[in-house]
Amino acid sequence: MFACGDAAAVPDVTRPGEVTAMTAQHATRQGRLAARNVAASLGSGTPRGYRHHDLGFVVELGGHDAAANPLHVPLSGIAAKAVTRGYHLLSMPTNRARTAADWLLDAVLPRQTVQLGLVRGPDVPLETASPELVRSTTPQGR
Repeated sequence: MFACGDAAAVPDVTRPGEVTAMTAQHATRQGRLAARNVAASLGSGTPRGYRHHDLGFVVELGGHDAAANPLHVPLSGIAAKAVTRGYHLLSMPTNRARTAADWLLDAVLPRQTVQLGLVRGPDVPLETASPELVRSTTPQGR
């Protein structure tokens, strides 16, 4: 039986007695290794154990806030935001240029300019009645 990610308590060989964190990064790495071990159980290669490599963390918190601990160097604020965005940009398989351009525009322009296709706030009525339904002022049956 093979398990990985949130479905498994994978022992952390770098910290005896503890399990690896249930993060997407570990689930991806564990999934790749689980696939290789399934192939090995069918005669193609040799099975290997999962070895956890903690490189730190990056978290965007919205706005200009972020927290990061790359290679165990604690960062916060704009420095953490830059590291977090850089990590996420490098992790993306496609659309890096578009994403980087969006982030750059978001940093220097008002938010409405960046989010193309949205209706501006003043154009949206704040009433509970549906504007698409026309109310009849004549009594029923006339």
